[in-house]
Amino acid sequence: MTRSAASTARPSRPAPASSPAPAPAADPAASLLEDQLRRCSIAATLALIGEKWSILILRDVLQGVSRFDDFLARLHCSPAVLSARLKTLTEAGLLRRETYREPGARARDAYRPTRAAVELLPVIVGLMQWGDRHLAGECGGPAEVRSTRSGLKVHAALIDEAGTPVSPAELKVVPVFPREGKR
Repeated sequence: MTRSAASTARPSRPAPASSPAPAPAADPAASLLEDQLRRCSIAATLALIGEKWSILILRDVLQGVSRFDDFLARLHCSPAVLSARLKTLTEAGLLRRETYREPGARARDAYRPTRAAVELLPVIVGLMQWGDRHLAGECGGPAEVRSTRSGLKVHAALIDEAGTPVSPAELKVVPVFPREGKR
């Protein structure tokens, strides 16, 4: 088929409507679901840290890596990507910058975890252990998390506010009404 024949064989597009169709009546259940999704803590957290480099930066900073060049050497990402992710994590309050200067060199920034970053440690350990079990093969992952006091393996786990382990079968998600001062 020639180019001119192909262009005449295409279906024509309908002309744009002069006015939008009336919106359907709002479904209260659908509105409630949309509101719950907008306020979803998982979605908000993933929007902040769900990108690969952000999680890996947090993994490294929680292991004591603090300098830009050290992140680059470990992560093998571009300097532009690393700069952007460090900026995002710092502005979000997960990292704080501290200036340091080596003798004869210019001042540079080191990055340290904040309390908010440390609170993500169970999530990062859980991701690591899940990957070790389901993606790493029979030999497991390249590292283990152990207690410095006992030397025993540490596992990410579900526990209740009293410190008692809870099985997945015992979990129930309970809607919470918006608290004053929150969202």
